[in-house]
Amino acid sequence: MALPVGPSLEEFSSARLTCRNGELFNPPALTNFLGCLQVAPDITAVQHLTFAPWSVGASWLGTLQFDGCRLHTSAAEIAFEWRPDRVVRQTEHRDWHFTSTTVMGVRAQTVTVALQITNRAAARRTVRFGLLAGEGVVRSDDGWHTPVSPQEAPLISTTPWEGAPPATTLRRNRREVLADRSGLLFSSQASAAHALQATSPSPDWLDRRWLGFDWSFEPGETRTLHFIIAVGGDPDELHSALARWRENPGAELAAAETDWRAEIAAAFTPGNARYSGHLPVLRTTNAALRAVYLNAVITAIYFKREPRVSPHGRTYVTLMPRYWVTTSFINDWSLAAFLLTLLDPACVRRTIERWLERDIHRHFGTEYVSGRSTGNWYSCNDYAMARLITLYVRVTGEADWLTHRVGDRTVLEHLVACASHYRTLDRGSGLADYGDRNSLLEAVGTYEHEVASLNAANVWILRETATLLDWQGRAGEASRLRQEATALVSRVQSLYVAGAGYWHCRRPDGELVPVRHAWDFIHTLNFLHADLPTEQINEMIDFFRRELMTPTWMSALSPLDEDTGFSQRPDHQWNGSYPAWVSLAATALLKTDHADLLATWLPGLAATAQQGPYSQAHFVETAAPTVAGGARKAPTEWPYINDWTCLSAGNFFETVVLGLFGFDPGYTQPKSRPQLDRLDPHAALHGLRWQGRLLEIRADGTIHSPGS
Repeated sequence: MALPVGPSLEEFSSARLTCRNGELFNPPALTNFLGCLQVAPDITAVQHLTFAPWSVGASWLGTLQFDGCRLHTSAAEIAFEWRPDRVVRQTEHRDWHFTSTTVMGVRAQTVTVALQITNRAAARRTVRFGLLAGEGVVRSDDGWHTPVSPQEAPLISTTPWEGAPPATTLRRNRREVLADRSGLLFSSQASAAHALQATSPSPDWLDRRWLGFDWSFEPGETRTLHFIIAVGGDPDELHSALARWRENPGAELAAAETDWRAEIAAAFTPGNARYSGHLPVLRTTNAALRAVYLNAVITAIYFKREPRVSPHGRTYVTLMPRYWVTTSFINDWSLAAFLLTLLDPACVRRTIERWLERDIHRHFGTEYVSGRSTGNWYSCNDYAMARLITLYVRVTGEADWLTHRVGDRTVLEHLVACASHYRTLDRGSGLADYGDRNSLLEAVGTYEHEVASLNAANVWILRETATLLDWQGRAGEASRLRQEATALVSRVQSLYVAGAGYWHCRRPDGELVPVRHAWDFIHTLNFLHADLPTEQINEMIDFFRRELMTPTWMSALSPLDEDTGFSQRPDHQWNGSYPAWVSLAATALLKTDHADLLATWLPGLAATAQQGPYSQAHFVETAAPTVAGGARKAPTEWPYINDWTCLSAGNFFETVVLGLFGFDPGYTQPKSRPQLDRLDPHAALHGLRWQGRLLEIRADGTIHSPGS
């Protein structure tokens, strides 16, 4: 039976987003799976361009100066429209209209910007303008273990604790004019790295880093300038790329569109050539439900990386385009685990095994250039690994993998170790003490030591491991883990603030500190909803509605919490939220039979999805004005330091499939308990792969396996 046709490329497009100087704005980004970039708040420039191990860092490339005005410094409004294959920008200045289209090369380390300039005056005009080429290119094989990407040019610190700047930022690239005078070649002094920047037609004049033009326009006339950036280690290859590009620069736009149409189609097609799995097609008449679902899908696709230099091969990174662009965080992977396992199970298995070979209590992930572990311990790693392992087995049915030896243990033994690790952190209360904020939420100073969230997660790990052990015929071990989990529930309950709906953190001296954070809300309800009394659940839902939930997003920390002055990072503070906290809160509403509340919230979340993939954090409406009717993406700059998108937003896929459709990918059989009556009682998911079978999940709770 043929599956329904998947979504079109156009369905992923953003709304029209506008920005003026001084506004909080996070410009759109692009990827071609070899690297990524962000367009600058300018009509032509790009920034944060990386094809790791090559990088141009934070440098702007292609800034436009027109008729004596640097447009990004004027008061002109710039409009941005994002689509997976391109970013279109528009602005006006003194009866001139500008439209630029930016794309990345198909399987090439290139960028093309097509700038259309229209004379809207009634008279013929001659104008001088120029593009400012950017320096900073460098190759680094071991310089990706900090948040920012390497560059060989001056760099302003992103955060005040970074210390001395890297040595590469104290040097500048060499610069030479191309033989045909069509542009410039920048070369690193310290590494095999080059960035060619040229135009078609060629500049009328060159001045240091300026590619200059003197053009005449008839009234109403439009002329087009194409700008290329090519990055790599061999200048001869870059010159060859330029020669091919100059034959038809505009073809790059069509090629990017064609390739992205094929990419989207592949993601929803069984047996495709681009992924080892595929995703189900959602059929629904509910626009909000569809928008949230597609946003989760494009988020995961956008983080696929197939670098030319990497011991890992294909991977999925966590942030882009500014911070940690080569790093895969265990936590974020786990939050998108169900989506990734359906889409690319072969990559998921390799990645899980890579992490099991290492000590997960000494880092937060791995980076793909050096292949090494990176960062500090994240306290959620045991829960994250347990989630990755068990979801992989539930979806694929690969029971034999559990006996596969990775390092000094089998996969199942690794899982049991994750379930029991909390015992080593018990300081006498029976709960795990996870230390200070740096292993927890970072941006909340009072959230530390014994916390309800991860101790509730420990209950889930014990129970999920027990379920798997039962499946493996080890009932005695499973029973002991369940008894341990039951005892742990009462100890978690000792942290609850009676009657308030939120929880305490317990410090080593025994002090109970009330912290009104979403992390406790989502984990205790998602993992302990069957253990908590109805009155307590109602108190927690009331707290969520009163202090966390907003029309289009949520606060991670209540605005009434005592720690609201600690940080302005909106991923974990009062002024916004990390996307997975929002999706997990939505799932918690479903776990506690509050689907009606989610139904009223979903249109606002869908409005927020109109800015492209969900950001690492969006502001709540009281912290920043909305954009296109949705919660504004937080900017990358200090003190907000949140990237344009984040892999954890893939967790919204679970809100739809595991939550609203109520799909349970059991170890032995699939089940479904949908909660879609208020949204679309006729919705369906087509082509969901479970243990080798293609399933159709319907809103009435029936599961079909066409052709079986």
